[in-house]
Amino acid sequence: MKAVLERLDTWLETNLDEVHADLAPGCSEAALAEFEELVGRDFPESLKALYRWHNGQKGKASTGPFFGLTFLPLAEALKHWASWKDLVEEWSDEDMAAASDFCSSVPPGAIKPLYANRYWIPFAYDYGGNHLGVDLDPAEQGSVGQVINFGRDEEEKFVVASSVEAFVEWLVEQFETGNVAIRVEDDGARSLNTKVPELHHFLDSVQVLFAEQRLGGDA
Repeated sequence: MKAVLERLDTWLETNLDEVHADLAPGCSEAALAEFEELVGRDFPESLKALYRWHNGQKGKASTGPFFGLTFLPLAEALKHWASWKDLVEEWSDEDMAAASDFCSSVPPGAIKPLYANRYWIPFAYDYGGNHLGVDLDPAEQGSVGQVINFGRDEEEKFVVASSVEAFVEWLVEQFETGNVAIRVEDDGARSLNTKVPELHHFLDSVQVLFAEQRLGGDA
């Protein structure tokens, strides 16, 4: 994990220095332990390593390292998680079933087909109610620690990677092999997206990049 995070650091410093400068120092062990205790389940080591590396972003850059998705500071990740947990606890079984009616898992059977789950831990955010996060409560064909998309608009949930480490490795490979589009937007700030597919939101790109998993392929 350390080696691939160093590669990500180097790429960001070279290509998106404003995002690199926006990364905060790593978080404390006490903060990680507090979040784990609130959730009631252990965090995968690679998620903790991500936050030891940098505790999210300071909030000055207009884009984030995860193909534009913002890297949430741990305290903000906790707030988002708590909001989803409260929703799960407040809704009746009927309410949750209705909200989850069109939810699905890609690959089939890997992610519980729910609108929300208190054991989905967000680490990236699109400022529109949607996340990348770590799944601590997978379905039968999934694995604890898999990285998934979830949120207000994310009915079709994909296993983006088997772990945070695997996700960062995939991300860095995309950057280093050139599947990246850095654009200057109308306000003068730069954005970070995939080159192929040519879309302006990473969670839309996920549906194309991992489409083969709909047939049961591996992440």
